[in-house]
Amino acid sequence: MNILTDLEIIRSAILSGEISDAWSRIEKRIEKYRFKYSLTHENKYKIAVEFLTQFKNILSGKDSIESLSSLASPIGSCGFSQFEEDAAREYLSNLAFYLRIMLDRYNVRMPAFDAKRCGDL
Repeated sequence: MNILTDLEIIRSAILSGEISDAWSRIEKRIEKYRFKYSLTHENKYKIAVEFLTQFKNILSGKDSIESLSSLASPIGSCGFSQFEEDAAREYLSNLAFYLRIMLDRYNVRMPAFDAKRCGDL
């Protein structure tokens, strides 16, 4: 399990307009990280659940995109992949840029989007 891989899959699905795929991935990974945490009680899985839950709130419009960069410290310290705090901050900044584009293009409020606005009908 790797949070970076999850984020790349979610980002590519969102940029492709596959909103339901991204939403499904987020929900499945939250459940898998919760299950893994219940077995191992490793803090990194708890952090991953909190991160993906907040990410889900950002995509649904409950939190602002700017709050995404505040998640760099927990992700950078939890031992996933090659993420360090500075690299995580830069990655999340880039991800926020892509999310702004996606929100403008697709008028997304997860788990659905307005196809009329983006001209996909």
